[in-house]
Amino acid sequence: MPSVSKTTNVPSANHILTIANELAEELEKLAHATQSQLGTVAQTAYFVGNGLQRAALDEVFDLLEPQTWMPANLWRTGSSMLRQTIQFARMWMAGDASTLILQELKNKVEVFTLVKNLADKLGLPADEFVPLPDLVTKAYSLSPFEALWAVEGVGHYYADSYWKFRGIPRGLLTDATPTVEPKSMLMLHAGIGLAFADRLVGDLTPESTPSEIRAALHQFIELCETNSRRGYIGAAIESLGLVTRDFYPDLLTLVRDQLQETAPEWMGFFWHGAGRALYFSRQFFLPGLCAWCNVDEIASTEPERLGAMAGLSWAATLVNMRHPAISENQLRLYVDESPLARAYTNGVISTNIMREDTTPGEPFVSAFLQHEPRDPEIAKSWDIRIASPVNSALQSIYPVLKQHDALDQVFRYQDLQELADQMSAPSTNP
Repeated sequence: MPSVSKTTNVPSANHILTIANELAEELEKLAHATQSQLGTVAQTAYFVGNGLQRAALDEVFDLLEPQTWMPANLWRTGSSMLRQTIQFARMWMAGDASTLILQELKNKVEVFTLVKNLADKLGLPADEFVPLPDLVTKAYSLSPFEALWAVEGVGHYYADSYWKFRGIPRGLLTDATPTVEPKSMLMLHAGIGLAFADRLVGDLTPESTPSEIRAALHQFIELCETNSRRGYIGAAIESLGLVTRDFYPDLLTLVRDQLQETAPEWMGFFWHGAGRALYFSRQFFLPGLCAWCNVDEIASTEPERLGAMAGLSWAATLVNMRHPAISENQLRLYVDESPLARAYTNGVISTNIMREDTTPGEPFVSAFLQHEPRDPEIAKSWDIRIASPVNSALQSIYPVLKQHDALDQVFRYQDLQELADQMSAPSTNP
């Protein structure tokens, strides 16, 4: 992982106190700077806590409250939080970093607000069943940036609504599904996967027996299989990792172990979802707290880490695509020296393929790829890790995956170019 995660030097007590005091003052400024745009810091903290309360860890408290970072509070935290504090302080007080932190925070809150209030924003009723084509039309009535999240949200809503009014879902998005726009299919599948995972994993506890966990996983996979269109099931399966890590983190190891035993073919999708959850978790909600450094803590093998890194990169890129300077800063701080850099690039490629398929031809996507960092070294890294591979993938990988009904393959880490080449190779059958 990046060098920041390998730091072993322990700063002096006076140094930590100095940083903590300065940081508390800076966060007080952040409170006033964001008040008109995000609401009060207390309201924002409540929103995050309310939306992700099940993901809160014992050591996590209201990260958006300035008093959280006062020295007396910091001394009650563990060494991991102290390292996060120092990393955040360095970011905040380094040149234009505070502007990027504020923008990334705004982007995250915008997405959370959209997802949390989607039913109200789209006028979705709680007491009647709405046909899927109507839901998709409502989702695409929003701006192109919002539409992607809305499509995923209506997939979740549709699966829950179907279960409520018609019983256990069957055939929600199969070829027999009422006509909906094909561009909605990827994120609709992600949405139904969220609904299935939340319902089934939510019934488990850390005291659940292995057989109970296996039964829940079996039902989850069966639901994904009986409700997914060919070439899209991976998008639904991936949501299992996201829901488990985000809402039920104390079950992550238990679910991982049983999934590995019963359905190892889905592990790549699971870890991609778990990595995506890192970016949205309460633990790392405040930009500057190093979700990138936590990949090693949730994943123990290289395939797991690669999958998680790809998912984390996917989420960070998707949320901040309209502000490429944020991705530039992530390259500088976390990616360039990481042994998982290739997985970061995979996540950026996959995000752009998914975005192009769901909201095709949007100018903010091309603007992201055309971004030119002022620092020559970062500009070179941008071209190597983002611009060139993504432009190539949109030309040579995306059409092949779409033609072969394999778009769900962008929901896990793998060599996508190698996959596309294999699909395009002439058949050797007589």
